[in-house]
Amino acid sequence: MPDMILKALAEAFTLGDARGRAVRDNAPVDDHRRCRLSVSDDELELAGPPTALRALSRLLRQQTEPIEVAVTDGVVGQEATAGPLLVGLQGGTTLHFSGGREYLGIIWDALDGVAEQAEAADDRAVHRHLHIEYFPGDDYRSPDSVPLVIVADWPEA
Repeated sequence: MPDMILKALAEAFTLGDARGRAVRDNAPVDDHRRCRLSVSDDELELAGPPTALRALSRLLRQQTEPIEVAVTDGVVGQEATAGPLLVGLQGGTTLHFSGGREYLGIIWDALDGVAEQAEAADDRAVHRHLHIEYFPGDDYRSPDSVPLVIVADWPEA
């Protein structure tokens, strides 16, 4: 009996990513608010503890309508449209993603992937990160995109 309960719990906390891989989902529902948005001249940074990154990924992945969610120091918005992934900054504090769902999956998978790398790392002082940016010839990201870095960090003890 306990094995069946554990199996059911494991299945309840496992989602599929855009490529059909299993992704753990152990974040509380509002944990995405612990993500932080930082804006510099040429780059955007979305950072947070692994559970917060996973919660934001889950929230964005589940949406079919346009959405805006509050994070620390800003807002993350998403809208499913036609075409490649477009990462932009609106109004100075809103990180906005748009594109086809298959291209939005780049963001969702990056959030989950960086969280997984951080959780598996032996050294938590090294912040795992991933750059999302357009390079010439890239059919998956729009040339109008702003560079984004997704960073997994751990809260101070």
